[in-house]
Amino acid sequence: LRALAREFDIHAVFVSEYKPSKKDLQELHDLSIKVNVFYSDRVLASVKDDLVDLANHFIRGIPHYVFQYLHKNAYIAVQEIIKLLNPDIIHVDHLNMSQYLPKEKNQIRLLEHHNVETHLYWTRFIHTGRITRKIYLFIEMMLTFFYEWKTLRHFDHILAISDNDTKRLQNIFRVEKVSTQPMVYTVHPVNHKRAKHPYILFIGNLGWPPNEDAVGWFLKDVFPKIIKQIPDAQFHVVGKRQPRYEKDWVIPRNVFLHGYQKNLDPFLSNAYLCVLPFRMGGGLRLKCLTALSAGVPVVSTSLGIDGIKIRHGVECFIANDSKGLTNGITLLLRSSFLRKKYSRAGSEYINKYHSINQ
Repeated sequence: LRALAREFDIHAVFVSEYKPSKKDLQELHDLSIKVNVFYSDRVLASVKDDLVDLANHFIRGIPHYVFQYLHKNAYIAVQEIIKLLNPDIIHVDHLNMSQYLPKEKNQIRLLEHHNVETHLYWTRFIHTGRITRKIYLFIEMMLTFFYEWKTLRHFDHILAISDNDTKRLQNIFRVEKVSTQPMVYTVHPVNHKRAKHPYILFIGNLGWPPNEDAVGWFLKDVFPKIIKQIPDAQFHVVGKRQPRYEKDWVIPRNVFLHGYQKNLDPFLSNAYLCVLPFRMGGGLRLKCLTALSAGVPVVSTSLGIDGIKIRHGVECFIANDSKGLTNGITLLLRSSFLRKKYSRAGSEYINKYHSINQ
């Protein structure tokens, strides 16, 4: 944005789940970017909060993740800005914001596609046990497939977040004008301390279903096996909390839910390792890059490192079941040599594949 703002006039319209302060927007204003923010509490609302509205949109063929970002005043503002300024390029961040595009196409259209949404819902569908949620996810997945297929064709070019997602877009939706957007992430060394107890870290907003499933599965099937072998091990979760999910978890005394934290350094500095026990989702795990850049070893499922070119036994430990994750975590908790090995390899990976000079 800094580079573009030096040469172009930029107008940005956001639909947000929270009301940003003037301080939050100051950096954009300093770049002379004109900003309109529209707040909506619907974004974070549970599907259960309005089943009638959900059914109404499903009947009309509109996925939930699209209509939850619908904001009438934002739509009006976008149409007015486009009509008044006739921009050369319209950049859409996330597929569900495509609903704000005008019907008539007079500009170059670019889509920054954060996930292949249909694939994301498929991973959620196959790992969800509750029958009512499974039905909802199946309907949502099918509606999303048709919406994604139709909408992707309205763009001149699509920027995918990883090579894996580029291949999915090409193979599932037969789109040709797609490329992988380089992800720049610099090494961020922290002062590593030796925590009093073996320290396992997870970073993620618990309001996002793949994060909720990852933590819930870890607490149920993995962590109990770990503390049988290492009784003083601790599991620390950093990220916005979600009480409606937490009520179903058994949380022992050596599990700590810290909520949202602006500064992750104190947690990264204490962590023996960062765990990514994902069974749902897609795109690219920024939390993996956060750990690698800080020199924190990573233990993950294959999906947890989706889109990232790290290798089992070189930069990380990968396992896809509870037994394998338990073995990998206990191995690293007990071996400072292995932790240092993965730490160095992770930093080297960041410098090689995610530096600004890549």
